[in-house]
Amino acid sequence: MSKLKIFIITFLVLTTLLSVFFTIYFNLSSLEFFNKIFSLVKHKVNLNYYNYLMLFFVIYLCVASLSLPFATILSLLIGALFNFFDAVFIITISASLGATFSFLLARYTLKEYLENRYVFQLRKLNEGLRKNGIFYLFFLRVVPIFPFFMINVFFGVTKISMLKFFLASSVGMLPGIFIYVNAGSQISNINSFKDIYDLKIVFSILILGIFPLVAKKILLYTNLIKH
Repeated sequence: MSKLKIFIITFLVLTTLLSVFFTIYFNLSSLEFFNKIFSLVKHKVNLNYYNYLMLFFVIYLCVASLSLPFATILSLLIGALFNFFDAVFIITISASLGATFSFLLARYTLKEYLENRYVFQLRKLNEGLRKNGIFYLFFLRVVPIFPFFMINVFFGVTKISMLKFFLASSVGMLPGIFIYVNAGSQISNINSFKDIYDLKIVFSILILGIFPLVAKKILLYTNLIKH
């Protein structure tokens, strides 16, 4: 065995052991620890509910506009901290506005570059729009086949209007937002390992996994989209 392989294996073993040690030592894996932290945050939010609601709206808007990879975790957190419909409302509006910002940025600053660089992808996109109209964008929002950033940017190069893009995005993202907010509200109720097996929590987590597949089948079956 080469010295490099020995070094890599030794490094991985030591890193794993140290991680386990510090995890146990600082009790970071304890649900009780996270529950205490969450309770403190939740209490702080409740004292200034609408101020924090606006703060998270701005944070989510920035995340969506810049396409940062925190949207899923942030959705779960907002679902855990705020009332259900308040959480759905601020995520829907901020996500739609953020997506529209990326859409407009691509349309007015990157159009020529994208048309020259992604000829094949844009041809397929325009073909989907030709066959299915606005339902094609709706389908891509409901079933997250592609990263949202790609959808925002590539649709900015098509002829779809900004208003149609905003409305289709809002409606298309709504089912997923409902699921994430519901999952967040259920996860916030976990106080012990027993609670993990609560049917509501298990069901919420299960929906997160199977929703995209079911949504795709429904849209295909109802002919809202065509192959």
